[in-house]
Amino acid sequence: MPRVLFHAVHHPHPQHLDALLGAMRRLNEAAVGLEGLEEIGAFHDAEGGRVVAISVWSSPEALQAGSARLFAGVADLPLDRWERRPRELLTLPEVAR
Repeated sequence: MPRVLFHAVHHPHPQHLDALLGAMRRLNEAAVGLEGLEEIGAFHDAEGGRVVAISVWSSPEALQAGSARLFAGVADLPLDRWERRPRELLTLPEVAR
């Protein structure tokens, strides 16, 4: 079964960048011990103002099972209001290793 990459591109308003980065750290804390989660991180494109969050999962099933617990950690945050346009979400199966 292929590993899976979950990728989210966030477009925060400049005044909400720090809050969004704090939310990414909160997600990382919530991720500790999640079965099937191999890697998680967030990256800031200072020039373009984007925050790219990634997670790599051992399988599609692991992503499905773990994402509910993971995203519950930020469910109370107004992420939609912090962003100047909708986030872009992408889930991709691994095709080469």
